[in-house]
Amino acid sequence: MILDKCTDACGYVAAVAAAICLGSFGVPAKSKVVTRLDADPMVIQTYKSTMAFLTCWLVVLSGEPIKFTSWGIVSGIFWVPGGVAGIYAIRNAGLAIAVGTWSSIIVLTSFFWGIGVFEERVRSELGACGACLTLVAGLIGMSRYSKPPNRIKEVGGDRKDGALYEEITRVSSTSDSDADIISKRTLSKKDSRGGSDAVNTDNNQTKPQSPPRAFLEIETLLQDDDTDDDTETQQKNQKSISIIGQFTLTRRQMGIIAAMFNGLWGGTNLVPLHYASHEGFGGPMYVISFACGSMLVTIALWAIRFVYELYRLDGAVLKAFHALPPLYIRQMWIPGSLSGILWSAGNFMCIIAVTFLGQGVGYSFTQASMLISGLWGIFYFNEIGQDMINRWLASAVLALCGILWLSYEHAA
Repeated sequence: MILDKCTDACGYVAAVAAAICLGSFGVPAKSKVVTRLDADPMVIQTYKSTMAFLTCWLVVLSGEPIKFTSWGIVSGIFWVPGGVAGIYAIRNAGLAIAVGTWSSIIVLTSFFWGIGVFEERVRSELGACGACLTLVAGLIGMSRYSKPPNRIKEVGGDRKDGALYEEITRVSSTSDSDADIISKRTLSKKDSRGGSDAVNTDNNQTKPQSPPRAFLEIETLLQDDDTDDDTETQQKNQKSISIIGQFTLTRRQMGIIAAMFNGLWGGTNLVPLHYASHEGFGGPMYVISFACGSMLVTIALWAIRFVYELYRLDGAVLKAFHALPPLYIRQMWIPGSLSGILWSAGNFMCIIAVTFLGQGVGYSFTQASMLISGLWGIFYFNEIGQDMINRWLASAVLALCGILWLSYEHAA
């Protein structure tokens, strides 16, 4: 109703706004408190689903009626498991590889659904294919050059030439009286064996550890606490995932598979919007259905998790309940809510972009969010090495050319 007089220009504006919001929604979560938490992927997804549900009713203020379509549940079935898989991918494969993998796949799947299945109009199918491939190449380059280089730091007079250096930071704790929080970064195997005793001041006391700073976007919420002194043990643990007892995969390989799942499965979460539009649920009217459907799917996944814990603990209800991952409401409600609001705004803009530009062009355009998250990493968090910035910017220019090319190929 509020967008009745809009043209394709609204779709492009919405796509840019979606990229900004989706590329920034992890920034409020970069607090010291949150970085100490090892939040379960389902917990992070719950905050996103909850804020989407709480903010979706704002469209009523714009004159949209409260109506629901079951296509919103279908979108939730795609989005919620995909979001959980995406968080798992970041924790195990790393942010750069994970986001680059699923962003590239989302562009390809959106193009397939939009141009191949829905037969959305473009100036030239060959030109649209070239634009998509250019965008994918840019995204891959941005993910490739978004990691900081190996660092060298002197510790105790010795130069530590490992993959990452060790640093000790003091963080005031609200639960402990001014406890020193020791944050370890993995050293090379040789140095970690020889210098671990200099760090531990109490052989019988294990101090809380905070994960390394995130590279980009939401990694502060999602990173693992793999800070064991024995690097050899870590490497063995990475190969301990057994699939049906027949073969094993490393955690990195599992993370890449999860990222591919998020791109293929989660990346199709707005495909049902095409069918809902034919029933009169296009644009802002679909927001309520999407949010309610996603919340229902989130609750269903928690119920499945509870049933699994109940089975694992031989029917002990209380034990199964306490075995569920904690929500960390007291520590995470502010950063989690701000992140959820930014994501909800980005998702709303994605719906507008897809409504006016179609699945192939509109949703592919929004993957420029990776460019925004990279800019945060360069200019605000200083997370990309100087020797990588020029390569990253070159890849970003290539991705931008792909976006502009794709916009040109869209037929009004």
